[in-house]
This record gives sequence, structure tokens and C-alpha cells, in this order.
Amino acid sequence: MIQSLQEGNKVLQQQINRLTQESRETDASYEAKLEEAQNQITQLANTPKKDMATIQALEQKNIKLRADAKWLRSQRDHMRQSLVIQQIGGQTHELPFTFSTVSTIMEDALTKNGYTILTTMQSDQKAIYITDRKTSLPPSLELSGFRNQYFAMIEKGPADHTTIWVRAEFEKLSKNGHIFAAPQAELADIEMRLIQEIHQTLVRRSAAHARNF
Repeated sequence: MIQSLQEGNKVLQQQINRLTQESRETDASYEAKLEEAQNQITQLANTPKKDMATIQALEQKNIKLRADAKWLRSQRDHMRQSLVIQQIGGQTHELPFTFSTVSTIMEDALTKNGYTILTTMQSDQKAIYITDRKTSLPPSLELSGFRNQYFAMIEKGPADHTTIWVRAEFEKLSKNGHIFAAPQAELADIEMRLIQEIHQTLVRRSAAHARNF
């Protein structure tokens, strides 16, 4: 079942990437055609009346291109909004870093701490991550003797900022193998640990980049 989920998400991600790229290319093509049509209209504006039919045809073409470009942008916005996760509980934090940078650091942090990313779905505005459930062994974000799974989402914000939301499914394991739900305070702590690790990594990399220049 996990393999089927991963394969399905892989196909979905490929479709999202393809649609995003195609929409960008088509949008750019429409903009170029609009500019060309407008230039032709301007050049013909002072020509004899016999060319009025040509001007009117170009104006109609211009109107259609604008309508097509508007429709394309609406479809792209709909695709971006279709990546939805119910943000019930968890911790939210705004990071003063770009979406692409936070996405890279998020994946690095989860992998470094022993989490397998079961599901990842991304657009150019939003990314969703669901990890496998793992039993913690040091070194890790948690102490040994705990079991955890992360649900996370990052979303592009204004002025190159990114919002990160993290929810943990955190459980305690007793010596005889019994599983106990962790208190809310411990859940909040483990959620913030991941956010803090990502933030600190971003700050360190930013400082190192500044020193190199």
C-alpha cells in the first residue's frame, strides 16, 4: 500500500511539474503574441482606411489572446490551491527565507534525522510532506524510546518569506512495548524542534554565504 501511495504521488508530482512548466511557457507565448499584436496595431493606426479591416482583425486577436491568458492564469492558480492539507493542531512559523531554500532545508533536516519522506507534493507556491513513522534513536530530534511521524507544509509568502507548519504524531514507548500518547506540551516541543532546526540551518547557511562575499 505504501509503494502504491508513493507511486501515485510520484505520478501526481510529475503531472504538477509538467502543468506548471507548460503553463509558464504558454503564458510567455501569449505575452509575446500580445506585444506583437499591439505593435502591429500601433503601426497601422495611421494607415489608409483600406487597412481598417486588418486593424480590427488584429484587435479581435488581441482580445482573444488576453482572454486566453486570463484563463490560463486562473487554471494555474487553481492548480496551486488544489494542494490542501487540513492544518489541525501543529505549530506555524514564518521564516524570512525563500520558498525554494526552505524546501531544500526541510528535506535535508528530515533525512538527516532518519525520517523517510513517504509523500511529497509540490507546486511553485506550496509543498506538503508526510514522513514514515519511526522509532527514535540518538542522534535525532527526539530522545530514544519515542515514536514519531511528521506532517509538514511550507507555503510561499510575501517579500521572499515562507510559512512553515509542522504537526507531530508523537508517542512514548514503554520498556514492555506499550505505546502511550504524548502530552500536548511534548507534542508542541517536538514540533518546534524541527522548525528551530530548519531555521538555525537557514541562518547558518545565510551567514556563511554572506562571509563568502
